[in-house]
Amino acid sequence: MPARPVVPVSDVFGPAGLISRHLPGWEHRPEQQTMCDAVARAIAQVDVCLVEAGTGVGKTLAYLAPAIFSGRKVVVATGTKALMEQVRGKEVPFLAESLGVSFSTAVLKGRSNYLCRARLEEIWMSPGLFDGAADNHRIVARLRKWATTTVEGDFAELSDLAENHPLVRRLGCHADGCPGRECAHYSTCFLFMARAKAMQADVVLTNHHLFFADLVLGNAESGAFLPPDATVILDEAHSLEDVATEYFGMSLANGELAELTRDAQALVGGADPVVGRMLHASAGRLSDGFGAVLRALLAREGRGRVDSAAVPPEALRAWHLLDIDLEGVANHAHEVVSGLDRESDVPARAIEARAVLTEVLAGADTTVVRLVERRGASAGSLSVLPIDVSAALRQRVFLTGRPIVLTSATLTVDGSTAFLRKRLGIPDGAVEQVLASPFDFARQAILYVPKDLPDPGSPEHPEAFDNEVERLLNATKGRAFVLFTSHAALQRSAEALRSRLAWPVLVQGDAPRDTLVRSFRTTSHACLFGTSTFWEGVDVPGDALSCVIIDRLPFDPPDDPLIAARAAVIAAMGGNAFREYQIPLAVIRLRQGFGRLVRRRTDRGVVAVLDGRLRKRPYGKVFLRSLPPAPLLDDMAAVEAWCKSNLRKRS
Repeated sequence: MPARPVVPVSDVFGPAGLISRHLPGWEHRPEQQTMCDAVARAIAQVDVCLVEAGTGVGKTLAYLAPAIFSGRKVVVATGTKALMEQVRGKEVPFLAESLGVSFSTAVLKGRSNYLCRARLEEIWMSPGLFDGAADNHRIVARLRKWATTTVEGDFAELSDLAENHPLVRRLGCHADGCPGRECAHYSTCFLFMARAKAMQADVVLTNHHLFFADLVLGNAESGAFLPPDATVILDEAHSLEDVATEYFGMSLANGELAELTRDAQALVGGADPVVGRMLHASAGRLSDGFGAVLRALLAREGRGRVDSAAVPPEALRAWHLLDIDLEGVANHAHEVVSGLDRESDVPARAIEARAVLTEVLAGADTTVVRLVERRGASAGSLSVLPIDVSAALRQRVFLTGRPIVLTSATLTVDGSTAFLRKRLGIPDGAVEQVLASPFDFARQAILYVPKDLPDPGSPEHPEAFDNEVERLLNATKGRAFVLFTSHAALQRSAEALRSRLAWPVLVQGDAPRDTLVRSFRTTSHACLFGTSTFWEGVDVPGDALSCVIIDRLPFDPPDDPLIAARAAVIAAMGGNAFREYQIPLAVIRLRQGFGRLVRRRTDRGVVAVLDGRLRKRPYGKVFLRSLPPAPLLDDMAAVEAWCKSNLRKRS
């Protein structure tokens, strides 16, 4: 993109600016002007900039316009694929038309989103791989036909094929077993074509996971796949610590070992019979061996911490047996591919799996936490996660000599960005703008916190909670999100209320998330019961959503191993972990949940937090000061009267 002078804000977002000339009825928002100006300065000065932009500011256009005008390449990393697709389908075409600037755009997703031509042909030529599902042959035939016409090979184009369908998971461009440039399909590989396009594009749209994968893999043999000197805009930046923790750590899951088993056993054909039998046998024991390790470390389903200095003897025995088999896979696979003059990453993957197991079960690094997660008898994962990612982020993201913009509707706690600045390692000199929503919350919404509700965890709470939910949903005639902090609470309440409610009830788990959101939008008076996946990244403007009910303050369980490890570090330094870490995390999540309600100026509704601690505990004031300035009510009759006067009827 050729260099261009920074365009004055008034020439873009002003009452008579470029945008208004291309969009009749364009609404001038001073907050959007301010954000655009801040982003333009950060890019021009190669600086780090934080911008909290409340709902309705129009932050996507406010960061895209100055980035495009700057003449630099730009990478926009969002928190969700949904937002990425929104930017591609809405904001980018609009700016291309409005700004009078020619620029190229590329969208880059994770490997598994793209169809692998090699895997597709392998499964087509091997009927035994269809796993006995009668419909799979038809789907594969359809995918083969689609592969001849699609340009991007993105499974999202097949809207009627669930993203969690076993064949979609099986036929993605996974790193496991990918020969890269050695593949016969490399020149037409959808993944590598998308990466090549991204390296050349002026504007790359991706997500946080891909951004961090690029950081981690950039120095590896596969090389970086995002422009290394581009301006970086990290949207939904409040969730960066979680993603960075995952990518700066290491993990091993049962699915990875299942893939390793299949790929290793596929090498047997044509190999020396003796070596082939040993490879087949060693690979065939991996899944059972991993399951034995998980069961020895954790007696029941859930998540726990592994103390590498006190691993149970039965876990050590299971690990040593598994390690012998992984060593066998690595050695035998290497012997097979050497004898056949073939390429395979099976040996390297087996060695990497051994390294993860060794670090989890015998590592000495005190800056990490070692975790075991178990689902069922043999499913789960082992991981090693950094307790603190701030230093790594500072060095690898913020001090790399390129402009970095972090933005979200929820970067502050009690009006301050100090919490996220510390957790993310943002340099002291980084500038910031905190821009309130232009919406009139005093008129558009109310916040209801009942004064006499029993505290969460008390025996009386479930029944009292259900009664409050029933009255609220009757007051708003459905049209509600009921958001929970745990799956158990969701299932209990949904089961108790289904027969009592006059409105359609949609429950997380009954269908994929996107299907539930579409059903909610199109079903009159629907009520959607969901957990954390619905607290953010879901946009339902208009009369379909008039109420958001939150079951309790969204504190993390204090016994979660990662939370406990981080709390221990803070306490060891003389701090108060609850006040300095757990409260700020919960405040940001509550703000995200509140933000589902008002998405445009005509929206009206109720946010109900059915947790009396918001009124009774001293820390409740921090939460209340951090929320939008909606009137606070504690009487259900007053809520019902407000709804009757303010909520439009919907057929």
